[in-house]
Amino acid sequence: MAATDATSQPAAMGRRWEALGRSLGLPADVGSEWSDEGRRLLRSWNRWPRAYHDQHHLAACLRHFDAVADQLAQPQTVELALWYHDAIYWPWSRHNETRSAEWAGRFLRSLPLPPSLADTVHQHVLDTRHVAPPPPGDAQWLIDIDLAILGQPDAVYRQFERDVRAEYRFIPWRRYALRRQGVLGHFAAREHIYGTPWFRARLEAQARLNLAHAIEALARGELYGPQT
Repeated sequence: MAATDATSQPAAMGRRWEALGRSLGLPADVGSEWSDEGRRLLRSWNRWPRAYHDQHHLAACLRHFDAVADQLAQPQTVELALWYHDAIYWPWSRHNETRSAEWAGRFLRSLPLPPSLADTVHQHVLDTRHVAPPPPGDAQWLIDIDLAILGQPDAVYRQFERDVRAEYRFIPWRRYALRRQGVLGHFAAREHIYGTPWFRARLEAQARLNLAHAIEALARGELYGPQT
């Protein structure tokens, strides 16, 4: 279910981006460059054909980030990675994370910031490919934040499935159902969906229930979407 609270509104998101720039200690002469980048990011996050991977998803990730920021070794790099992790998103492409990571690295390296920061953000964004569980540490927190939707209440999760299907509406239903079962089954087969004990204690049980229901519905040829 798309977030509708004030934290997901464009003005609030813009202020959040500006605050992140200030926290990095950027000099005043790059302020306009930083502001322009924030506007570019928000435009990209709201670009067609997004239905789930849009600004509301970014805002939800940032709210989860706020809940655990004090447990991160380098919170600024994680927050930057969240801003960039789906900055480029075309459902038919297999290179979204790679291109988003390249965008992040290219911009951050153009600023008077430590090269290690850009390198870390670049790697964090690549980690959101969800090919394998990330190593312990900030990357693990980042992935758990991105996957927090899996452990949301039933009604929220159902809307998530509907929105993802909307993004992939160009794929015929039977092929989509098989592919979606594979994606969800990949997460369900893990020993732990969430790598951090914090997220595991709060979301793991509901996530497993949601995934089981969605996979069962897909096997029946149905979408586990909003109830009517």
